[in-house]
Order: sequence, then C-alpha cells, then structure tokens
Amino acid sequence: MTMLSQPANSRRTQLIKLLIVLFILAIAAASAVPNYFTNGWPWVNLPEVEQIGELRAMRDEGLTIPGWTTLSQDSRQIGGKQWSVQSLVADDTNSAASGTPVFLLLRPQTWHTDQPQVEWMDIRGVQQWTADSHRRIHFPTPPGDSAAASSGQVEAQFLRGWTPQQTYAVLQWYAWPGGGSPSTSRWFWADQVAQWRDRHRAPWVAVSLLVPIEPLGKIEQTRPLAEQLGQAIQTALEADALN
Repeated sequence: MTMLSQPANSRRTQLIKLLIVLFILAIAAASAVPNYFTNGWPWVNLPEVEQIGELRAMRDEGLTIPGWTTLSQDSRQIGGKQWSVQSLVADDTNSAASGTPVFLLLRPQTWHTDQPQVEWMDIRGVQQWTADSHRRIHFPTPPGDSAAASSGQVEAQFLRGWTPQQTYAVLQWYAWPGGGSPSTSRWFWADQVAQWRDRHRAPWVAVSLLVPIEPLGKIEQTRPLAEQLGQAIQTALEADALN
C-alpha cells in the first residue's frame, strides 16, 4: 500500500505546483495585456536627450575648433540625412596642415529616438571613392569636470578614400560624452549604461574628417595630424553639443 500511495501523492504535488504556476502566469498576463494595448511598457518611455537643441544647432552652424578657422560651412543632405559640412584651415602657420583646407562632416543626433545606422556607407556612397588601408587609431577624450575624473578613449577608423581625382586620409567615429567608436554597438552599450546608471541618454555625433593627401599617398604620414585634430574635435564636441 505504501509503495502504491507514493506515486499518487507525487502526482498530486506536481498538479498543485502546476496550478500555482498557471495562477501566477494568469496574474502576470492580466497586468501585461493592458500595457500591450496602451503602450505602457516601462522601457518604452525612455529618457529624452537633453542636448537635442545644441545638436540641431551644430548641424546648422557647424563646430568651432580652437586653432582652426572655418572657411565655409553649410548643411547638406547625404543619404537622406542632414550633415554639417565645414572646410577648415589651421591658424598655426607652422602646422603640418598649414594652408591646406581639411573637411569636417558632422551628422548629429537630432531626435530622441534617432540612432546611428549607416553613416559611413552614406559618406562613401556620396564621395564615390574606393576605401582601403583600413586601421584603428586611439586618442584620449578630455577629462571630466572633477579633478579626479580620468579621461576616456576614442577609437576611430582610419582609412584611405580615393577617386581618380582626389585622395583623402579619412578619420571616422561616433562621438558621445566620454568616448567614441566607429561601431554602432559600442554607442548602444554606452547609451544603456547612461540610462541605468545616470537616468539619461548618451547623445551622439557621427564624425568624418577628410584630409587631402597626394594621389594614392600613404595615410601614415597624415596620422599625427589626424590624431591631433580628432582629439580637438572630440574636445570641442564634449564642450559644446555633448555637454
């Protein structure tokens, strides 16, 4: 009798557990369904980007970089999105870029749900260049507000873009407060950390710096200038639109 009663008790216990699980699921479904139809999910109401006004202004007015003079700036449509296109020349007559204009293309976030997507493909498409000599370079971001705050790091893609008419050393990255990378996934995780830790979003700006070089010239000769100017651009962005 004992051996026969144990399976019955076991089945009864399993049935009770199953009923409890179904009951809990029913309660969860009852609370979730109204949210589904009313878009009341807690993660739908994301924090807004506080710097949207500054980012839109930069798209229309460009970026001021200490040590560099803007020769021209306008807003152009590239790949269906508006970019700020600037030509810059170094103020220092002893600079490696003295007298040679460089071109700075900026595509800032202009709405709270705007995310980086295919900016590098858009630039390559409008320039109609062949891209080669790909490599990654790194430079520090400016230090934080407090004296104890350490600077972060920007990782940028450095490549040669060329057509039969013109060759450029190209530096590209997505800039956000305290960091940067050419990878959209890196911005995504930086944004997630900002939301969970600080309860705000991580604004971003797509940066594409074009330095003219001799036809099919080696970009390594331009690397020091690209790193120096890249760091100056990141610093100006964090002081202005990304602050």
